[in-house]
Amino acid sequence: MKKISVIFCCVFVLGGLRFCYYGSLSRSCIYTENEVPLSAEILSSKVRFIKPAAILRAPEPGYSCLEQMAKIPNQIVQTESARYYPNIKSDLVGADSALELTPIKLIDVTKHGITTMDSGPGPIRHLILQDQSGSLYQAATVSLGINSGDEYLQATGPSGVFILSPETKLTGY
Repeated sequence: MKKISVIFCCVFVLGGLRFCYYGSLSRSCIYTENEVPLSAEILSSKVRFIKPAAILRAPEPGYSCLEQMAKIPNQIVQTESARYYPNIKSDLVGADSALELTPIKLIDVTKHGITTMDSGPGPIRHLILQDQSGSLYQAATVSLGINSGDEYLQATGPSGVFILSPETKLTGY
């Protein structure tokens, strides 16, 4: 009887620790992703760089356990933010770049478990873009211009030209 109690306590403690870390007993990833519909205006627009930015040539390391985000090999970040990724190859692009991007989806990434203590649960919205050759890019919408005037992407859609910023309405609702 004592063995069964010890085994039960161990399973209970280990299950509790797993729940605290992952936010679930069944998930093996601290993140979940959810696709959000883009507005018709954003879906029908073309996106270009208007200021220098960096393209990190690797998926976001923490998102390797996510089905969709792990498959996106390029991250667009502000030039200054590239220094936080010293082990990832990056290319600088500017307003003179011929790279034209088409928005294809919006993905919310939510963090779960005790790991949210450092950054909060989110979600963090990621605009997924595709270039002329079919390569995918993601840009966290919170970093589309941390400060006013830092914005580096411009969209041209049916209703005109507009700057993409964290305040830009991207959803269809």
